[in-house]
Amino acid sequence: MTREEEASAIKETARVAGFLYLLVAVFGAFGLVYVPSVLIVPGDAATTANNILASESLFRLGIVSALISQTVQILLVLALYRAVLIT
Repeated sequence: MTREEEASAIKETARVAGFLYLLVAVFGAFGLVYVPSVLIVPGDAATTANNILASESLFRLGIVSALISQTVQILLVLALYRAVLIT
């Protein structure tokens, strides 16, 4: 592999990793920060349960968003591992 090909492969891998970091930030913020802040009332389990029942779709979206965030983190680790192998 020539230096130019290696530099191109590193740039491509860096772009993929950056995009994956962006996805982790978006899905993680939604699923792990926004949804709990809307649904959970500290110290009041009954109100929290009522909020979840009233916004079941938001609750489910939060779960899916957190799962997507975790999956993208695994892909990010693989992208960073690839970057290490290239260098």
